Amino acid sequence: MKKNTSNTDRIIGGFVAIVFIALNLSGAVSFPESILLWVIAAIFVVTALVGNCPVYTFFGINTHTRKRTI
Repeated sequence: MKKNTSNTDRIIGGFVAIVFIALNLSGAVSFPESILLWVIAAIFVVTALVGNCPVYTFFGINTHTRKRTI
């Protein structure tokens, strides 16, 4: 699987996942929304760890930069 997310995208996704998890654990979100936030947080965590975003793949976006060799 090719990476299609930059390090900045991965860091932002990981931060958003941490915020969603903190909201769930603190009890700031009620039950139905809590399930949705857990699912979104899990998607962000997996995307940040793997470096491949399915939404980016669907739309043909690639923010992962490769080093040029001359």
